[in-house]
Amino acid sequence: LHFLGEVEIVFGIWAAALVTLWSIRFGTASAIAFVESVNYTEPAFVFVIMCMAATRPVLALSGRSIGRIAKVLPLPPRMSLYIITLSLGPILGSFITEPAAMTVTALLLKENFFDHAMTRSFRYATLGLLFVSVSIGGTLTHFAAPPVLMVAGPWNWNTAFMLENFGWRAAIAVVCTAVATAIMFRKELTGPQ
Repeated sequence: LHFLGEVEIVFGIWAAALVTLWSIRFGTASAIAFVESVNYTEPAFVFVIMCMAATRPVLALSGRSIGRIAKVLPLPPRMSLYIITLSLGPILGSFITEPAAMTVTALLLKENFFDHAMTRSFRYATLGLLFVSVSIGGTLTHFAAPPVLMVAGPWNWNTAFMLENFGWRAAIAVVCTAVATAIMFRKELTGPQ
């Protein structure tokens, strides 16, 4: 039962349902041929990157780096940490892949904010901001965001093209939304923990 409580099990459950239904509808041989024809390189890569991103050394390095940068901002410490975490974390998705950026940023947010008494509206706004920011934060390069990765080769997009056409806009959007959300919840970020 503990195993079934893990988030990742949902992928296995849906895969089992797909193969079962495929077998019923088209036959077992067809289902086996489909499973053997699928290329698992990208999902395996994403799984390994997410596992590595969640290790204590990576989280410690990320946490220290973001903490040091946050100290430079002339803002209250928690507000500064919030802005830098939700700015740099998603933008890192352009270099370490979006799943790794999501993992690192989510774990840092959990440790620094979600483990403390914060309102439900703060939590939902932060979670929504994290999803959107990571989705657009991976567009500085042509190799990290899965949607970009699918079209970069056929359309001849490289990192210079991404930076010139999408990346700088995405970076501005990520930073502006982090600042706007921090301002909206400034009482929670500047009040007692």
